[in-house]
Amino acid sequence: MSAITQAVVVLLLLLASAAALSTALSRTRAVQRGLNRRSDMVADARIGIPAVEQRGISAMEPINTRARDFFAFGLKYHWGMEASAILLLGLALAGAAASWTLFHTFLHFPAWLIVPASLIGGMLAPRQILKRQQDKAEKRFMDLFPVSLDMIVRMVRAGLTMKGAIRAVGNEAPPPINKIFTYLADQVEIGIVFTDALAATGDRIGMPDFRFFAVAISLQDSTGGNIAATLEILSDIVRKRRLARLKAKATTGEVRVSAYVLGSLPFVVITGLLIMSPAYLAPLITDPRGNAIVGAAIVMMILGFGTMRQMMRSATRF
Repeated sequence: MSAITQAVVVLLLLLASAAALSTALSRTRAVQRGLNRRSDMVADARIGIPAVEQRGISAMEPINTRARDFFAFGLKYHWGMEASAILLLGLALAGAAASWTLFHTFLHFPAWLIVPASLIGGMLAPRQILKRQQDKAEKRFMDLFPVSLDMIVRMVRAGLTMKGAIRAVGNEAPPPINKIFTYLADQVEIGIVFTDALAATGDRIGMPDFRFFAVAISLQDSTGGNIAATLEILSDIVRKRRLARLKAKATTGEVRVSAYVLGSLPFVVITGLLIMSPAYLAPLITDPRGNAIVGAAIVMMILGFGTMRQMMRSATRF
């Protein structure tokens, strides 16, 4: 096996290891959060104190928040991001090291290109994790929101106030619904007008379904009416919107598969050529003109894949 092939294999192993490590850490933290939440609910039920008052804030949470805000700069919504500062910094170092290895060792780019490319690689790795967490939280919110509306309808019909129903959903619903409704209930408890708190929460999470809910509650608060029947209708509308999104996603399935196949073909071809005829690709590494061609190809592939991904997301996000 030639030196170029060995270097490519090592780089791929490093990237795979970083991805596996980040996935394992994310899953471990998710399981731990679920266990902590259940244990807190049991302990709070025994001593009669609300879970929100006993949970407290981790000493690392301000640092984690600043790290998330830094790497998510430019993203509009952050409420679903939960990665720790240690994980983000580790991913940033791994991304910067992989970019440095690619552009310095293999492509032999000048320093004035390697340094910014490494910085961009260090920013993209944790940013992609945060964006994925936000997308996952938004998707789970849309899936669980109709069930939460049904819970509110049942509690209101049982005689509970709307504010009490929202607090109950914040305590009992699964993440990330509980996080949003707990935030809303806390805003009301510190003295913010209920309709203003609804509007502020809607702006904070940016979910159209929740904004429909906020508008319905605000209209009922100002004009009166049967709020349980209104929310029941809204729950049915939200379910139909979710069904339409799933149909759109199924319709674009062929496009997604085509994008993945087209994006993976160059890497499959390069791997085959490295195994069968390593000397054939040597000019791309040793010749400065080959380095420029490889750099241009990488940029064009990233732009093409990003464009196709954005087109697919725009067709399924409404």
